[in-house]
Amino acid sequence: MNPMQQMLMQAMSGQGNPQQIVEQIASQNPQARAMLNQMRQSGMSPQQFTMQYAKQHGIDLNPMLEQMKRSGMKF
Repeated sequence: MNPMQQMLMQAMSGQGNPQQIVEQIASQNPQARAMLNQMRQSGMSPQQFTMQYAKQHGIDLNPMLEQMKRSGMKF
């Protein structure tokens, strides 16, 4: 599972603060830390960065976004 999927899956579980989840994953995973740094430097919103990252890396977010929608979460 890539860092993006890992973060989204934990966020969708509804457990804990999403920012804390991201920070925890980034502290344990160098790829996630690099991605978080890229997002901060990009000047984009987290949503914009996520969509761009997924498109560039061939990640289909639609199944996760549909699951989030069904569970009442917004992205």
